[in-house]
Order: sequence, then structure tokens, then C-alpha cells
Amino acid sequence: MDKVNYSKKQVVPFLGQSDYAKEICKLVDTIANNKSNVLLFGERGTGKHLFAENVHSKCSDNFKTFFVLNCRLNEESFKSKLEKLKNDLLNPSEDYKSIFFESIDKLNLELQSFVLSFLQEIGKTKNPIKVFCSTESFLENQVQSGQFNKDLYYCISSIILNFLPLRSRKEDILIIANYYKCYFEKKSGIKFDDFSDIVVAAIENAFWCGNVDELINSIQRAFIVGNKSYITKQDLGLESLSSLELVEGMELNVQDKSLKNAIDTFKKEYITKILEENGWNQTKTAKVLGIQRTYVVRLINELNIRVNKV
Repeated sequence: MDKVNYSKKQVVPFLGQSDYAKEICKLVDTIANNKSNVLLFGERGTGKHLFAENVHSKCSDNFKTFFVLNCRLNEESFKSKLEKLKNDLLNPSEDYKSIFFESIDKLNLELQSFVLSFLQEIGKTKNPIKVFCSTESFLENQVQSGQFNKDLYYCISSIILNFLPLRSRKEDILIIANYYKCYFEKKSGIKFDDFSDIVVAAIENAFWCGNVDELINSIQRAFIVGNKSYITKQDLGLESLSSLELVEGMELNVQDKSLKNAIDTFKKEYITKILEENGWNQTKTAKVLGIQRTYVVRLINELNIRVNKV
């Protein structure tokens, strides 16, 4: 469990000029003045955690501590951290607090009941506690199929917000890229010229499987491997076949034509291709994709990617 004191941390704003980004920024104020629990839905890296941080910091005069609990932990670790969190929250204090349950859709039914009891208990405290939950899955479908606790769903979903993938708001991509280019320049002391038109086009047309998180990793990669006064597509890990070219050549020969399945199919084909080009070396593949090697391993497992044997 991560615990952050926001009296000492400056939060990155939710960036963008699209109508969607502007609306999300307005919702920060709305949610900050609302006591309801919030369910944040969207792909990994779309800004769910960032939104919760912004709401929390908006109440910085009262809200001091922001707790993050990863629901992908094993059962024993999760229960242990939740018990510790309960003790922290029930400890008399004038400070308001926020909790962010990351990937709550990954909890099994037993742990879901455990969380529901936890939320019911802390709901009796005098001081308000803001609760955010993130999910990459449609919890409504899981409730109907009996895979997700109905009472927990109603408890955490007083407000539901949908976060768009980066490829659906292209006008925001360059703004985010420039923000983190400046960020890494200050952090590293390395100075690059502005992005060239070719690089801008590559950034805006990339698929960004990992959304903003992947874009940030790609910019950071350029500060590690770049050796010129300007950032190249190679520095960003975008020198391989472009995402749009791959999409145009991809056929979805399956019965399930849902958006989620289409995205998963693309991810699998794209990552498999990059792995093949790099001799299935995960470290090299991670550099090309501009993401961490551990994320490559996770995608390989999640998408059931296997070495093609001739």
C-alpha cells in the first residue's frame, strides 16, 4: 500500500485541449465537492489514477493523505494491507483522506466481500473518506454473471466515469508529449529541440497500447538513448512498422467483434511481430515498444503470446 502526503507533492494536471480533456478537468472540481464514491473505467494508462490524484489535491486544504491499494496483490498481502489501512483510517484525525483501489475488477469474490465490509465500516467514521476504484472491465457484466459482488458494485459506483484511450483524443497527444519532454529536460539536464514534423506525425499516429503511460515511457526512452540535438522516431521506439499500417493489414477473423477483443487482437499481433523482429528478446522488445520489460512480460502472459515454432 502506497501512502502519499499531498501537502508535499505537486500533482500533474490532466493534460489536453480536446473537449474530453476539458470536461475531465471540470469534473475534478465537481467530484472534489461531492462525497460519493467514484468508479473509474478505462484501459490501463488512460489517467484514472491521475484523475483521482487531481481530485484529492483539489481538496488539499483538508485532504492530506492519499492511499493506493493494488488489487492485483495476492490474497494474503491484500488482506494484510487492507487491515493496516483500516487501522490508519479509523485512527482519530482531523485530516480527510482518500483511497484509490487500483484494478478492483481483479479481486476474487471472497476479497470483494472483504472490501465491502471494510467500506461499510469506514463509512461510519466522522471524517469523510473519499473512495476511488479503477477497473479495465465492464463490472456491470461481471455483476450479471455473478463474478462481481452486486452490493460492492452499488457501493463503489455512485458516480461512474469513462476514460478514453489516447488514440481517441489525438489532439491531446502532442501536448502531453511536450509536457513530459520539458519534465525530463529539467530532470536530466539534457536539452532537445522541438519535435520535427515527422516525429509529431509518428507520435500522433502511433496506437499507444499502454496509452499515456506508454507515451511517457517513450519520451523518457529518448532521454536515455538519444544522442542528437533532436528526438528521432528511433529514440522513441517508433521506427518499426507503424500502428496504422498494421491495423490496415489486420483481419479480425473471430466471431467476437467487440472493441475490447479488437484491441486485444491488435496488441497480440503487434507485440508478437516486434518480439519476432528482436529474436524474442524481451529486453530489446521493451526498448522498441518504449515500455518496461516487466510490462512486456505481463502482456505476453495476459495475451497468451507464444513463440512461433517452424
